Amino acid sequence: MKVRNFIRTHTGLTVIIAAALMLELTSYVMYYSAQAIIQQTMERLVGREMNAIYLSIRNKLAQVEVTLDNMAWVVSDDLKKPDSLFVLTRQIVENNPYILGSSISCIPDLYPQKGRWFEPYAVRRADGTIESMQLGSESHDYTKSEFFTIPIAKGSGHWCEPYLDSDGAKAIVTTYGVPVCDISGRIVAVVDADISLGWLDEVINEGMVYQTTRRFLVTGRYNLLAGEDSPLFKMALKRMKADSDRKGYVMLKGEDGEKRHVFFTPVGGKTDWVLINTVDDSEIFGTLRHVRRFLLLLVLSGLLLIGFIVWRSSRNLERLRKVNAEKNRIGGELRVASQIQHSMLPANYLREDNVEICGSLVPAREVGGDLFDYFLRDEKLFFCIGDVSGKGAPSAMLMAVTHALFRSASAHESNPARIMQTINETVCQGNESNMFVTMFIGVLDLPTGHLCYCNAGHDSPMIVDHSESTIQYSILECIPHIPVGAFDDMKYGVQETQLQPDSTLFLYTDGLTEAMSKDLEQFGVERMEAVLATCTDKHPKDILEKMTEEVHKFVKTAEQSDDLTMLAIRYFPAF
Repeated sequence: MKVRNFIRTHTGLTVIIAAALMLELTSYVMYYSAQAIIQQTMERLVGREMNAIYLSIRNKLAQVEVTLDNMAWVVSDDLKKPDSLFVLTRQIVENNPYILGSSISCIPDLYPQKGRWFEPYAVRRADGTIESMQLGSESHDYTKSEFFTIPIAKGSGHWCEPYLDSDGAKAIVTTYGVPVCDISGRIVAVVDADISLGWLDEVINEGMVYQTTRRFLVTGRYNLLAGEDSPLFKMALKRMKADSDRKGYVMLKGEDGEKRHVFFTPVGGKTDWVLINTVDDSEIFGTLRHVRRFLLLLVLSGLLLIGFIVWRSSRNLERLRKVNAEKNRIGGELRVASQIQHSMLPANYLREDNVEICGSLVPAREVGGDLFDYFLRDEKLFFCIGDVSGKGAPSAMLMAVTHALFRSASAHESNPARIMQTINETVCQGNESNMFVTMFIGVLDLPTGHLCYCNAGHDSPMIVDHSESTIQYSILECIPHIPVGAFDDMKYGVQETQLQPDSTLFLYTDGLTEAMSKDLEQFGVERMEAVLATCTDKHPKDILEKMTEEVHKFVKTAEQSDDLTMLAIRYFPAF
């Protein structure tokens, strides 16, 4: 009860508290949703970077591996000529820019004439020249080196740990060695390729999306191949050692208190190398945290604004109630106006001995500016259809005036041009809003089928002929007079034609042809004609229902943009 009483007596304060809670909850949800999206984006970008680096390293290493795997066969064929091995090592270096040096390390005493240690070697010096030498000696006993012992023990290619080659390459290198067999299948040598580690530093530092990205390349024994030896590296390396498959993602906190995202993945292939990628958390989420603080300030500002709005709303509540009451009153008046407007129209359907008529009017709003009318007098059918410019109440008022003028002028006049003239002169009087009406007036002599008509800027009617086995339609030829209400001195002319027995006159407003779909495509004259061509039934009611159905199928759920009015008159004389 206390809570209810508080809410009832402090509605404004309750609204502010509820708004504060909603805003804070919204801020919370938005923050953590954005954080999740940024996290996913960061992981995806880093993954792409590491894949690109992995492919670059694997591509270059694969070239070395393929070259030496193939060269092992060539060396095997040239074992009988030990001096030719110098040529082979030189060719390997010359033809492969990634290879710094190459050697063919023979087992001890393979060539007694060459001594116990025979190791033809070629190296590319800094000036680009290639130097060949016999590197093996008692002081350079390669038989104890990893690049010699492991390929022989494994019987396959092997990348060794990085080391300082002070005798040959005079640089820190890693070596790939492939065993060489003689014709009996015995391993008698190892063909090696030395790779400088300098290019690895360039490769792992390519394509950094984040400025705080730091990358490291280590061997399976955790020796640093590329990257800076730093506390960050040692921290990442320690965490990687704890992971059995050496692949994953972790969040680490350094001694400086900075959080870092650490990714590591094996390079694969014939290496046991591992690529490590780190990114500072502050760069990933720093902007988001600034935005959150800014949003909190906005929330506070929003609460102050809500308080002001609540205060103002309490003062304007009565005014709003009055506006709503006035709106409801106008809505009720418009509904009454719509009923009155529909009551002014003739019956939707009429059938006499030699004529059948059907009309329909669907306004786009409560009241519309379209009209149609017809009546019989002295064995003549007087009919009209019109479209007032604009929409809403002003158009409806002019429609009512035009309808009344048509009835009044045609009560004692049978010439449609003079009827149009009378309507035009009256509408032009006091027409300060410059509204106009496109209108078609016709007078059909029922015994003979003779049609007199006058068109004031309206769409020309269609004549649909059912007299033969196929449906034929044509456009009624009309003189394009100026619409009613434009100029009071406008002179209108009458036109005449003969309706054939069992033919239908189809009249419509532009609300039919300009009916729009959601894609802003109009129904158009061609679709209207196509529908008329399928109307095998002669009855006007069926024609209008078919046309209405096709329009609804075309526009679907799109809002009606204009009044839709149609009138169909079928002439079938008894003779």
